[in-house]
Amino acid sequence: QVKPPRLVACDSMNFWIAGKPDELKKTLKRVDILSVNEGEAFLLSGEKNLSKAAAKIRELGPSVVIIKRGEYGAALFTKTGAFLAPAFLVDTVVDPTGAGDSFAGAFMGYLAEAKAHRDMATQDPQQWENVLRRAVLAGCVMASFTVEDFSLHRLMRLNSHELVERQRALMKMIT
Repeated sequence: QVKPPRLVACDSMNFWIAGKPDELKKTLKRVDILSVNEGEAFLLSGEKNLSKAAAKIRELGPSVVIIKRGEYGAALFTKTGAFLAPAFLVDTVVDPTGAGDSFAGAFMGYLAEAKAHRDMATQDPQQWENVLRRAVLAGCVMASFTVEDFSLHRLMRLNSHELVERQRALMKMIT
């Protein structure tokens, strides 16, 4: 017997938003977390304000909306409010292609490592909120490495020491 998923996340794109909006909206009813970039959030919601866009998207199904904002970081929206995470400032941006995907992968990886799932949201909402915020920061850190080179080249050279140092530096920036 297949067990129902504990948590469903989706990282959509403008192709689906513009080309298959009805199908996407059906899908979003089954999604817990949606990750989109700023332009996609505006396109999907019809709003030009981050907070209003996130609220409209949350009405479509996802209880958590992450709006990726490129060099400005990411915004997390939940029923309890918003969290704005800064981007990690890098000296040289070579190519931003793939940064959003790296963000989403690191975000989900953090949730998996934290064994975070929907049950946590009901058992301890503040703990869930804290895990989501840390996952967003993990995404921002990973995206910062991605933009430093073309394709996966920078990620392939990444070592755990660099990752930990950048995580610490970002935490120092926001605390």
